[in-house]
Amino acid sequence: MAVLVRLKYHLQISCLLLFLATTISAKPTPVSPTPTYGIVKRIDTIIRNDNGTITVLDPVTSAETTQGPASDGSGYGFDAPALIWLVFSFAVGVPLAFAGIRLWRATTGAAIGLAVTVSVWAAFVNTLSASGISDILLTVLCIGAFVLGFALGVFNFGRVAGVIALGLLGGIAFGCRLVMFGPNLIVPVYFVNWMIITFLGVLGFLLIIVRQRAGILTACASVGTFLTALGIDLLVNRQTGMSFGLRYLFDRNNAHLAALYTDGWHPPISTEIIMAVSIALIPVLAYGQHRIFKAPFKPVKPNTILQSIVESERRNSEEVQQLHVPIPRISLKHSNDSDLDTSQASSLMEKEKVPGSSASDKSRFTSLAVPR
Repeated sequence: MAVLVRLKYHLQISCLLLFLATTISAKPTPVSPTPTYGIVKRIDTIIRNDNGTITVLDPVTSAETTQGPASDGSGYGFDAPALIWLVFSFAVGVPLAFAGIRLWRATTGAAIGLAVTVSVWAAFVNTLSASGISDILLTVLCIGAFVLGFALGVFNFGRVAGVIALGLLGGIAFGCRLVMFGPNLIVPVYFVNWMIITFLGVLGFLLIIVRQRAGILTACASVGTFLTALGIDLLVNRQTGMSFGLRYLFDRNNAHLAALYTDGWHPPISTEIIMAVSIALIPVLAYGQHRIFKAPFKPVKPNTILQSIVESERRNSEEVQQLHVPIPRISLKHSNDSDLDTSQASSLMEKEKVPGSSASDKSRFTSLAVPR
């Protein structure tokens, strides 16, 4: 045994020395440089040429950055990706807006699913190259991320995370609509818009902590109206309304800057009306859910209901036994036919071991069995 341990030790030392020797003597393999697409300022990296075309230069190397379309998975017109996002917006938004406080598991599942979906979508659109991937593939990846997050949120271990995500999303959904009013966002300085959104997201989270029911009601109404408004705007303005505003807000990809900067964000009047109405409906729908669904967000557990039923049945059976106590037939013989006293009757009662007997039963038995 000691020999095997010693051999194992020497083998590990030999492998470690071989690894270190290989690492030290290794030489890097030259690779062709590839363009990087990091997060840079939109305006500082754009130069307009004399002929009116826009050229995006790398802020470090001053090399021209290849540009691609900034569709970001939204599709065109009413093609397959656009229809998927349209159905998704209504399917998730309408239940949250009108009955989010009542759905419980579905609500926490939708919250985690939406948080994962936004994260996956933003990660892809900000890191893809100019060629990118097809809109349908990006859409399927986002919907798949939602399904995975939803599946995690319906279980008890995902309840806390779902409630926290719901509060954050409620504030973010309100903030995104707020900053999309006005051309090129509500504040000319880009990061200030995200400071507003972050502040409102944290505010929604704190409301969940301080006043859970009020926070859940407000967050459900905010997220639900946001998605419903997005679905309505997709029907009215297709990819030129809220869809483009969200891409303008989230997309920092160097390969998309020319397309985003050329068009700019100029919200249509119909989009501004839809967003304003959706914001105004938040307190209305939140209060409506509060009045209609008075039960707590987390319903009573089924085992608690079962225990109450069993307890009620046990009490009923005890009452029935007390009302229908069988009276045993006892042959009482005494030398002078004298009356049997109470103590003797009680001892006989104990010998018979009548189930469910009590003091009242004994007194009743004495009064019935002993002639006075």
